[in-house]
Amino acid sequence: MSVHHHDICALIERLDKLFHLEKEAYTKFLACRGAAAQQLLDLLQDLLDYDVDPATIDTRRLFKALIRLSANSKLYPRCLTLTGLKQKRLVAGGSFGDVYKGLLCDQKVAVKMMRVFKKSDIETILKEFGKEALIWRQLSHPNLLPFFGLYYFQQRLCLVSPWMENGHLRVFLEGKWYDTDYLLSLILDVALGLQYLHDKGVVHGDLKGDNIFVTSSRRACIADFGLSSIITSVSSIQFTNSSKPTQGGTVRYQAPELLQGGHSDLHSDIYAFAGVAYEILTGTPPFPDLRMDGAVINAVLAGHRPPQPKSCSGTPSLDALWNLLQNCWEKEPATRPTAAQIVQRLMHPDIRATKTQSTTDWDNLFTSRLRRHLASRRPLPSFSKFERIIYGDSY
Repeated sequence: MSVHHHDICALIERLDKLFHLEKEAYTKFLACRGAAAQQLLDLLQDLLDYDVDPATIDTRRLFKALIRLSANSKLYPRCLTLTGLKQKRLVAGGSFGDVYKGLLCDQKVAVKMMRVFKKSDIETILKEFGKEALIWRQLSHPNLLPFFGLYYFQQRLCLVSPWMENGHLRVFLEGKWYDTDYLLSLILDVALGLQYLHDKGVVHGDLKGDNIFVTSSRRACIADFGLSSIITSVSSIQFTNSSKPTQGGTVRYQAPELLQGGHSDLHSDIYAFAGVAYEILTGTPPFPDLRMDGAVINAVLAGHRPPQPKSCSGTPSLDALWNLLQNCWEKEPATRPTAAQIVQRLMHPDIRATKTQSTTDWDNLFTSRLRRHLASRRPLPSFSKFERIIYGDSY
């Protein structure tokens, strides 16, 4: 069945009006449970996965409704769980789990496998991860790694995203030299991705070089937001790696308030961003001279920050950048700049960072096109079908 753009837009607009203006209907929608909730979640996600340009159609209310119903019903759209992955080959291991390389509809993908084995453990993590997975699925930005969905392999839960041949920042930078202008572009890439997340109200929670990947066009993109907080929140799950990061982050990038038991928020992301910028400039994580994490914690809580290395000085732009990093490392969270302010300062003539241009990575509709290719072409649901499910008539 051919689906016309006009029909999709009309249905989105009618649902947007229902969620915004018809309080009784929206209350009934959020109260749906079981099979009715599952149908509504599936239909809404199908609708959001059509090739609709977010610049022309506002789907924010539908997105919010999807998240709220998922949280209330403890369910998530069934299409989050993928099938059909091929040629899975182990390529790396880490504290989170193992990484496999595979194919999904001829697209090279990374399959990140959690190190849990019991079915009950997987169900626990799914309950915790449902909201984060659902949010990630709706996000689309050139500096954010797309998320395709969840997959079960060898009775373990996997997260599927595009394969990045250049690897993450630490691998990409190791033993290589890049000119300052390009390094500034990488820093701006990360800032743009973080601004997009924060504009959507999303906290990354574990920003570091290992969670920043480099695309084939050498553009930086953020990955794996929210995963560390899920791991630490599921205290009953025992991972094969015994080390457990404080509050779901990596110590060398963590703000002092996190080291004292606080929770990740937009301000702590800004602190971590400065650590990522330091790593891009120097090729090493913050505090390279301190071998033990305990020494790093003591230094940060005592008010110390990484000293300015020679590679981060000597030109007006590098000195201006270092001043920006000092602002991001402020002790008081509220005094740190916002992600939007960071982008402005990076692009200001004082620093002159430029965006990494690319036409070979992905655009705003990349993930929706792939997801629609994966799913059977179901007919576009009618508005009356949504109403019948919400009001419990014969469904």
